[in-house]
Amino acid sequence: MIDLIQIVSSLGVGALLGLVIFWMYRQDRKASEDRLREDRRFMEDRLTSLLNNYYEAFENNTKALTELIVLLSKMNGKK
Repeated sequence: MIDLIQIVSSLGVGALLGLVIFWMYRQDRKASEDRLREDRRFMEDRLTSLLNNYYEAFENNTKALTELIVLLSKMNGKK
């Protein structure tokens, strides 16, 4: 890195300023990508949790409906 700075500084102040601006851009871009990746991971975990809760409720409702059908069938058979 120091060699690169020495080479660029020999080209002039504009090249050195360009290198600093490029380096700052890369750091900012990397931080933004890391933030987006973390947000995406959070949203995926949240969606997975919601889907698990939905399927659990779906299974419970299916069991309750099955028990209701069996009960109604037994009650109608007794009449």
